[in-house]
Amino acid sequence: MESKRERTTRRTSFFQRYLIPITIASSVVVSGTVGYFVSQFNMNRDTNESISQAEMQSRVDDMQAESVTTIEKEVPQIINDLEEYDQDLTQLVQQVDWLKENMVPVRSILEHINSATLVISGVNSVVSSPVLGKMSSYLSSANSTLNEVDDVLFRLEHLSSIKQEMAETRKRVSQLYETYQTENDPALLLEMEHELDTELVYQIEDVRTSTIEAREALELSTNVIVTANYTSSSYQKVKRTGGKAIETLQFWKEEKNENKIDQDKYDRIEKELADSRERLKDLPEEMAERSKRTISSINEVKTELQVVRLAEVIQTD
Repeated sequence: MESKRERTTRRTSFFQRYLIPITIASSVVVSGTVGYFVSQFNMNRDTNESISQAEMQSRVDDMQAESVTTIEKEVPQIINDLEEYDQDLTQLVQQVDWLKENMVPVRSILEHINSATLVISGVNSVVSSPVLGKMSSYLSSANSTLNEVDDVLFRLEHLSSIKQEMAETRKRVSQLYETYQTENDPALLLEMEHELDTELVYQIEDVRTSTIEAREALELSTNVIVTANYTSSSYQKVKRTGGKAIETLQFWKEEKNENKIDQDKYDRIEKELADSRERLKDLPEEMAERSKRTISSINEVKTELQVVRLAEVIQTD
C-alpha cells in the first residue's frame, strides 16, 4: 500500500510538472495562502513531458478520488473525537461547579478560624497551648492552598463556553458530512474547511491543558479539606482545654456566629473528592493522546481538501 509520504510526494511532483507551466487564469485561497493555478496547459514546454488534456484530467480525477477517500476516513473519526470531548467537558464543567459549591462551607469555617491568627500571639501569652502554634501553621497552609484552588477554578470558568462552541462545530461538521453522503458531491466537503479551522485546534489544546488543571484543582482541594479538618479539630480542642483564660477573649465567645462544618459533611466532601480524583486520574493522559490524534486528522483533512479544491478549479477551467 502506498504510504502517505509517497502519495504526497507523487502529487507534488505531478503538480510541479504539469500544472505550473500554464497561463495564470484563476486563484484560490488554501489555508490562508493564495495559490495561483493555470487554465491552459502548455503542450510545447517539453516534448518528453507533454501530456494530453484527457490524461491530465484523469490524473486530477484520481487524485481527487484519493483525497475524498482519505476525508471519508478521517471526518467520522474527528466527529467521534468531538463527541468524546463533549462528554469529558460535561464532566469537567460539573466538577468545577461542584468544587465551587463545596468549597463555600470550607471557606466559611476557615475565614472564621482565620480571625484567630490576629489574636494567636495574645492567646499564647495567656494560655500555654502548643496546639495553637500548629493550628496557625495549618491554617496559613489551608488558606494559601485555597487561594490556589480559586486561581485554577477561575481559569476553568471558560469551559462551559468552549463546550458549547465545540458542540456547535461538531453539529455543523456532522450535518455537512451527512449531506455529502446523501448527495455525494465532493464540493460539499469544502464547506467543512471553515469548521476545521485553527480556532478548533486551539480549543482542543485548551481542553487538554484544562484537564490537567482540573485534576490539579482536585488534588489541591483534597489538601484544603484535610488541613481544614485538622484546623477545625484543633480549634475545638483549644476551646475545650483553654479554661477561663480563653473565655476572656471575645473572639472565642461568639459561638452563635460561628460557621461550623460537621464531621459528616467533611467526610462526604472528602469521599466525593476521592471519587472525582479517581475518575480524572487518567484523563489528562488520554486527552493528550486523543488531542494529538484529532489535530493530526484535522490537518490531514485540510490538506486533502486543498487537493479537492484544486481539482474543482481545474475541472471548471
